[in-house]
Amino acid sequence: MPSILIEHIANDLKSHNHNILRVENSDKFIYRDDIIEDFFDLGIKVVKGTAINQRINYELRDPSKLLVLLSDDNTNYLEDIKQNSFDLEIFVDTYIQGYHVPSIIDQSILVLDKLFLNKQIITLSKSQTIKEINRRKTTGKGDLNKLDFDKFNAELNDHLTFSEINWKEVSQLIAKGILNSIGTSQFDNVMTKINEANLLFQVKLEKDFNGTKNSSFIKRPLIVSRILNYLNHNFKDDKVALIVVDGLSYWQYELLSKKLPGVFKEEVIYSWIPSITQLSRQAIFKGDAPSQDYKQGPVNENKLWEKYWSNKGLNDFEIRYNHEKIDLDNLNQVKRFALVYKDLDDYMHSSKDYKDLLKLTENWIERSQIISVVENLLKNNFKVFITTDHGNIQAKGWRALKGNEKLGTHKSGSRSERHLEYSEKWLSDDFIKNNPELIDSVVMEEQAIYFKDDKSFSRKESLVTHGGAHLLEVLIPFIEITNE
Repeated sequence: MPSILIEHIANDLKSHNHNILRVENSDKFIYRDDIIEDFFDLGIKVVKGTAINQRINYELRDPSKLLVLLSDDNTNYLEDIKQNSFDLEIFVDTYIQGYHVPSIIDQSILVLDKLFLNKQIITLSKSQTIKEINRRKTTGKGDLNKLDFDKFNAELNDHLTFSEINWKEVSQLIAKGILNSIGTSQFDNVMTKINEANLLFQVKLEKDFNGTKNSSFIKRPLIVSRILNYLNHNFKDDKVALIVVDGLSYWQYELLSKKLPGVFKEEVIYSWIPSITQLSRQAIFKGDAPSQDYKQGPVNENKLWEKYWSNKGLNDFEIRYNHEKIDLDNLNQVKRFALVYKDLDDYMHSSKDYKDLLKLTENWIERSQIISVVENLLKNNFKVFITTDHGNIQAKGWRALKGNEKLGTHKSGSRSERHLEYSEKWLSDDFIKNNPELIDSVVMEEQAIYFKDDKSFSRKESLVTHGGAHLLEVLIPFIEITNE
């Protein structure tokens, strides 16, 4: 699979909307054979070599591929090529910023991906760059274990045969199975077993989910809408920090947990269903069932957070909300601190599969500085809680919606690749009537339709998304971290 960096450059090249590009690349980065091969897989034929060789490729070009002609001088072409092409210059430091270029130019694609995702604000010297390269080469080694699929399969089967399935233990087992099989030949087998478990989970949801909305929050919350009630009941006299990482699935939490400080108490709770941000994150900050007409955004989240704690008797200066930009100054008087990280969800939506998302998650853990934030909160005597609004799933495309099927689905936040909400019930009924093959794959609630298996409203062969009721979207981490 082409790397994140190469795919990014490829998209830049395609954005010029020309079938032929004359490219000067003085640092010779694009001249590398491995990079040329990756470009070819992405629909771009890169031609280097003699003028005669380039002329032959120009005359015999495949119209379905972008042709890139590499040269030290973009003007050194005959007039017909110039008129039918677009010229530009490319430099590796446009993409991999802040490093000593001669030191990175010959590094492996894996290392280059890591450097690309970790841009430097101030350019590093040669020695600093080499030190960073060596650090990147060792990052992550030994963190993951090779999956013993037979053992995983047997353990999961054992859990699923219990009359009362412990979904916390199942989630933790599945998370380790995913994490240790991504990028291996066993991954598809793991996902097949997870989808088998999901069939049983859907039976449980149909039976029990509505009851969780009014469940007791004394010992632990069972669902996101009960988190604030749990915190208020059990930690009235404590300083509490609630970290919400948008789109954090349990297997990603497993990756994060290896680096977090403190003592953990780990629980698995339900997201709101359907698992869209507009509903599920609203439920967290409202501390109650979400409203359909709510407009998702940090301003409204802040209002919900402040309203809940003001109603519990806290003063304005004791309540703080941060979205993306984290302010850890002057925490002495703060008693209720909400911190929202959204960019991991953005990474998730940009991923083709879990292999992409694994690399991006590793990068996010470093770039977000969440480890340092938790350390600082603990030093400031906060009890820290980490959760999310929903997980995610590597889904398959069913097909994209047709033009007439999109009508009535444009309410704010109401349509995703796993979830539709029509403005009128007859529209949703009509959609299912015209697509009866979906009946066993979806849940219908009033005007809403959402997937409960691993399909999506997309033509893509594979994508990572959310919005449905699959166990990978719904069973999410709720983690308490203390110094004790």
